[in-house]
Amino acid sequence: VDEFENRPLLIYDGECEFCVKWAHKFKVMAGKFITFIPLQNLPVNYEYATRAACLKSVQYIDIDNRISKGAEAVFQLFHKAKKGSFLLTCYRRIPIFRFLTEYVYSLVARNRHLFS
Repeated sequence: VDEFENRPLLIYDGECEFCVKWAHKFKVMAGKFITFIPLQNLPVNYEYATRAACLKSVQYIDIDNRISKGAEAVFQLFHKAKKGSFLLTCYRRIPIFRFLTEYVYSLVARNRHLFS
């Protein structure tokens, strides 16, 4: 992550209109805390997230190279931006909340072309 300004990194699919739109909205909210980068701009030898993983869901990589994906990645973003830390707490402590948010995230991710 050093080459990305020593801040957490959010990787998204830069060829997906829905993903680009939401990355822009999140960047407005959290851009001073997190580096946003489209999957397509990652170095070829980037070792922390595979192309397949990035196409399936957003990837949040913290400064210690811990990876969160899907709904957890979004909640990490809100937490880092100080805009809803309670969501990450709920995700970590309430199993049904974690299940439901990941389920909704996966539904949206699989059908993102419908939302573009």
